[in-house]
Amino acid sequence: MNIVLAITFISRGIRVQRSGSFNKRGRTPERVAIDCIQEIKKEMDVEGLLSVIVDGKEDITVKVIKLLKAHLDD
Repeated sequence: MNIVLAITFISRGIRVQRSGSFNKRGRTPERVAIDCIQEIKKEMDVEGLLSVIVDGKEDITVKVIKLLKAHLDD
């Protein structure tokens, strides 16, 4: 099953949005978003996460930020 993610973040003081369709492969939408953000970080600086929208309607930004912080604390 595929989901569409729209991730908006700040990079070098500029607001950037990346979006695409991703296969869940048994993962939660939050996990898919985190994996996508980690790939983006390999390409460019990510100074702050502004929003993560799933399928154009569900805002999972707060959940993703909490999971990212928990991942950093490990």
